Amino acid sequence: DGFFTVEIKTNAEGDKFCYSADGSMCVELTGEIIDTALLSISDVPQVEASIVPQLFRTMVHKKTLNCPDGHNKWIIARRAQLKEAMEKALPCMTEYLSLFEVYEDLLNMKPEQLVADKVEAEITLEETKQLILEHMAKEIEVLGAIPDTKIVGLFEVNCVEIKKVLSGKHKKTVELLLEMLQSRFRDNCSGICDSFAGIYGVLRKAPKDIEGITEMREYMSSVPSEIAKLMPEIKRICDAFSTLEDFGIRMTPDDYFQRWRVFGSPKDAHDLMGKTEESLVAAEAAFLEQQSEEQAEFDEMLVDLAGTIETFARYDDITKIDEIYENVDSVNERLKEAAAKSKMFNSRELLFGREQTDYSQVQALTKEWEPFSQLWVTAYQWTKDSKKWLQGAFEKIDAKHCENWVMASTKTLFKAVKGFEKRDDAEKVLEICKDIKSAVDDFAPKVPIIVGLRNNGMRERHWTQVSELVGAEINPQMEEFTLDKFLELGMLDHAATVADIGDRSGKELGIENQLRAMQGAWDKVAFDCSEPYRTTGTYILKGADEVIALLDEQIVVTQAMQFSPFNKPFKEEIDEWNDKLVYVSECLDQWLKVQRAWMYLQPIFDSPDIMKQLPTEGKKFQSVDKKWRQQMSKVNKDGHALSRCTEEGLLQLWQIANNDMDLVQKGLDDYLETKRGAFARFYFLSNDELLEILSQTKDPLRVQPFLSKVFEAMKMLTFTDALVATQMHSKEGEIIDFVSPVSTNGKNVEVWMTEVEEQMLASVRNVIRIGVESYPVTARTDWVQQHPGQVVLNSSQVHWTAEVEEAIAGATLSEYYTKLKEQLLGLVRLVRGNITKLQRMSIGALVVIDVHAMDSVEKMAKDNISDPMAFEWISCLRYYWEVDDRESENLTVRMVQTPFPYGYEYLGNSFRLVITPLTDMCYMTLMGAQSLNLGGAPAGPAGTGKTETTKDLAKALAKQCVVFNCSPEMDYLMVGKFFKGLSSSGAWCCFDEFNRI
Repeated sequence: DGFFTVEIKTNAEGDKFCYSADGSMCVELTGEIIDTALLSISDVPQVEASIVPQLFRTMVHKKTLNCPDGHNKWIIARRAQLKEAMEKALPCMTEYLSLFEVYEDLLNMKPEQLVADKVEAEITLEETKQLILEHMAKEIEVLGAIPDTKIVGLFEVNCVEIKKVLSGKHKKTVELLLEMLQSRFRDNCSGICDSFAGIYGVLRKAPKDIEGITEMREYMSSVPSEIAKLMPEIKRICDAFSTLEDFGIRMTPDDYFQRWRVFGSPKDAHDLMGKTEESLVAAEAAFLEQQSEEQAEFDEMLVDLAGTIETFARYDDITKIDEIYENVDSVNERLKEAAAKSKMFNSRELLFGREQTDYSQVQALTKEWEPFSQLWVTAYQWTKDSKKWLQGAFEKIDAKHCENWVMASTKTLFKAVKGFEKRDDAEKVLEICKDIKSAVDDFAPKVPIIVGLRNNGMRERHWTQVSELVGAEINPQMEEFTLDKFLELGMLDHAATVADIGDRSGKELGIENQLRAMQGAWDKVAFDCSEPYRTTGTYILKGADEVIALLDEQIVVTQAMQFSPFNKPFKEEIDEWNDKLVYVSECLDQWLKVQRAWMYLQPIFDSPDIMKQLPTEGKKFQSVDKKWRQQMSKVNKDGHALSRCTEEGLLQLWQIANNDMDLVQKGLDDYLETKRGAFARFYFLSNDELLEILSQTKDPLRVQPFLSKVFEAMKMLTFTDALVATQMHSKEGEIIDFVSPVSTNGKNVEVWMTEVEEQMLASVRNVIRIGVESYPVTARTDWVQQHPGQVVLNSSQVHWTAEVEEAIAGATLSEYYTKLKEQLLGLVRLVRGNITKLQRMSIGALVVIDVHAMDSVEKMAKDNISDPMAFEWISCLRYYWEVDDRESENLTVRMVQTPFPYGYEYLGNSFRLVITPLTDMCYMTLMGAQSLNLGGAPAGPAGTGKTETTKDLAKALAKQCVVFNCSPEMDYLMVGKFFKGLSSSGAWCCFDEFNRI
């Protein structure tokens, strides 16, 4: 047995294994037990004084036994020996605990989540069964693999509880899977039973007629296929039940009942279909007998109906119109019912499989009856309505109904007359029909009067025109306002004119309504000036787009109304409205034009520097600004668009303001032109960018953010406290000292920027000179780290050119090629070392140049070039440090026969593109064009490097290169401005996508 007993359990989080007690605590506890034992025996009393007290009466004696304490050497040695022995067992404890790491996944497994995931994944019965068997096997494996106790050194490790926890995970999973299976079994049973219950419900429904029998038989023909679809699910249910029984799950009596109910459902359905078919056969015979009786009754009804129609000509007394109309209505209903029944009987005969009965008699009766129906229905309506139309209140007549009825009745009565003329027994009825038709025909000329005078557009002016026409006062207020009265006054003679007056009144009403709608549309149209514009303290017009859209629409409509032949009553009002709209349109155009100019110029003249430099223009702008603020204050208080834009004198105010703004803009443009003339690089800046620079002219430090727009590679300058510029900084952080410091104090920005440009050129020339002179006396790997990137590239090219020409003359190109390879490998080794970011960028660009230089030398060595004037050599870009025609040493770049003075534009520490044979050809072409004072136009597909190649050649020659993206909006003024800048500054320009202009 172990000296100590510990138990393996889980930590507080429940995701790791640990001991119930730490081994080191047991070691400490042993020491504490020894101390407690020593303390206990140190207090054991001596027995001598109690046994022979007379011996100790006169002498002092020790009352407790002598025993060793914790400082005893033997005890210290034994304590250390015991501690050492126990500590040797601690690593074994750790090692034994590590054996349980393989069960960490099991420990962290959550059976509920695992089963929930499986339910969501809808695993099959077979997969579920396999999973249950796996977990049952794993449970047995865990129980067999983990012992109840284990002796580890001095410790007895109890594993009973952790074994229960781990095996319980598998056991719980099995239980949940079986519960899931049982739940699924019950749900599926319920679903299948519901499906069959639906089938049973339909099959048990008794049909009410032969159509119902047919529908039932159609449904019964579909039942086998429905059952076939349910069979796989029934099999799964039975298999699930068997599986649950195999695993010993106790099933309820209801589960057994449901299992056998599901199993027997297909047979029950087939049995029920047999019974249903028997009932259908019986029902079909009953329905057939019933239909035969109904058809016999129907035949009798047709005989009766035929007799009624045949003798209906005897109704020829127009005074009994109400009685006759009721009989006609009854016959119409019976014919309608007969038509519906005949169709129903024929369709059912088809369903019974019998020959269809001929009911063409129904159609024949309908055709025979049609003239009677047309006559008496029309006659009845005429007798009712004609009196209302002629003698009733005229304002209550429905003109549209009257017009439509008269037109339809004329055609109906015409057909009726034709029908009666074919009968021999309807002379009197024919006379009545002709009389009614004659009355309706006589009334037809009066209809235009009704339609015209009942038009909603009739106004007093129109009633006056009608009165003048008939020579008598006619208006809605007259005592007898009826159609009979109008006819009595002779209006029928003027029916066409009256109808025209009514039609005209309707058209005029349309114009009037349209005009009022346009005027009303402005009630809710307002400008939005609720929030101030930026920090100006005033407002700008918002919502003008809605106003402009409404204006455009209404101007078109109003102009169309002006040309309408029906506008006479409103001619003056329409013209006045049109003038108002045109005024508003012109006023709004001028207003928005002022707004655009004000928004552009306001931040410019907000700068005190600009105001001082442009005092005249500043005063004009302030005058316009004052007017602007006054008007916008009014709009803020009342933003109604129509009221504001029709204010008297507003159009003239904005026209004057626009003229003043044009003068201010012209003065500003002239001012900017003088600044550009003083410093040519300003030509390549937009007006806004230039104004931002000029507005900071007093403080050079605030101009620094714009330096990179003027000098592409320059980010900032180093200024002293006296505002003297002593150094320039690149975007990459490279610094170059000026040869002569530039004082900016008290100077305009264009003046000191010109001096900065001069110092940039002089400083770049100076560092290149130093680089060229120091190259031969310094190791190349050291030299490239000591100079700016631009110097490294161009100065090394100067010496490469000289060395190649020397190698050509001495026929040692192969040896020189080997030297170049060594130089390149030296740079590679340098890059791998610890160098600064700037040095790494410089060397990266130099490697690109060196690789191309090495390739060029290799090609010449293979071609055995021996003449310094050979095309293979002079077609390369060559650099020479030589005395120029001004007796000064400068860098010159040559290619073929084209010499080009190096531009000394500061490029910073920029990368270079890889040089390919195509790049060389582009360089050669563009350099040749330069020697002829021509431009170049590289052509090719998009993205092939035309622009970048041109920019890289400019870098090689240190020329300022301005890239401009052309667009269709460019005009001759923009191009002229650009060419002014190019001719003044000597810069290159790359017009990208030139064909768009």
